[in-house]
Amino acid sequence: MSGRIGLVTTSFPRHPADYAGSFVGDRVRRLLDEGHAVDVVAAGDGAATREMEHERLTVTRVAPLPASGERGYELFYGAGAPETLERGRPAVWLAAAHFSAALAAAVRARAGRFDVIESHWLVPSTLAALAGAGARRHRAFAHSGDVALLERIPLGRAIARRIVRAAVDLRFASDDLRARFAALARASAPAGVVEPLLPLPSEWVPRTSLDLGGRRQLGLARPTVLAVGRLVPIKGHDRLLRACARVQADQGRRGAGGLEVVILGDGPERARLAGLASRLGVRLRLPGFVPRTEVARWLRASDVFVQPSIRLPNGRGEGAPVATAEARAVGIPVVIGSDIAGLAARLSPIVTGV
Repeated sequence: MSGRIGLVTTSFPRHPADYAGSFVGDRVRRLLDEGHAVDVVAAGDGAATREMEHERLTVTRVAPLPASGERGYELFYGAGAPETLERGRPAVWLAAAHFSAALAAAVRARAGRFDVIESHWLVPSTLAALAGAGARRHRAFAHSGDVALLERIPLGRAIARRIVRAAVDLRFASDDLRARFAALARASAPAGVVEPLLPLPSEWVPRTSLDLGGRRQLGLARPTVLAVGRLVPIKGHDRLLRACARVQADQGRRGAGGLEVVILGDGPERARLAGLASRLGVRLRLPGFVPRTEVARWLRASDVFVQPSIRLPNGRGEGAPVATAEARAVGIPVVIGSDIAGLAARLSPIVTGV
């Protein structure tokens, strides 16, 4: 049965090619296809805007500018909120508090017309939705950084228990996130269900073979290892470069050529990664942020996709990275997480031509 859904989120695509919050954008498009009307309340630096042309969609942007001068909405773009908050500057936390209050106020102003609330990221979105819409039917998606934040902040356990007491319909990107949240809430059994958000199949059509034409256009003349993601520590790109250096050294002893590593994304680790690649003798291309509409083209023209994400010392890891789901949908060979040790086996036939 269709209805009006109030969708509360932090990052949400600011233009059609934006990768930030793209999986939430896909979720909205699914809801529209099911016949729902969707009112999105999201972080951003504009007034109410249309991100997608649809008569049943409205988007309201929340952009408080507190006295500290920190723009609260900027927490959710660029390097991302977890990395920004990790630096721990008081002005950043003040901006986050201002934004959370403004988000709750925006929900409260619109809640009367919502049949269902859907929130993405437990903090601040689920809390803002509870504060702004009360006991209205509510499903909440946990994506990773939100659970890790609850594990670290002083009131994290109390917030988790508050969410459970509110009888929110909880959805988690992975089993690990679900179990960690249950431990925070001190629940006798893990709450909610595992439901990672998947890319739209219409936009990520499986390739039948390596796209040689796209390869030439993109200038990929050698075996290419592709990664997609912000250049921040949790993505583990330094680990990928070291693994490729080991593969290259091994294949070099057997008379094989080198590799090219391409990382689509940008961030504070850019200079460090470029320097590391130079020292390791690994050919690295950093095109910067690539429009999401172009990522499939890179996937079809590359040999292997790698998601080398790590768990940080503070315990934060990734839930279900959307780029990995997109790579699997396209059909490129995928290496993830702890499997990176097996990268040589995946690359050997490609590098040696056997």
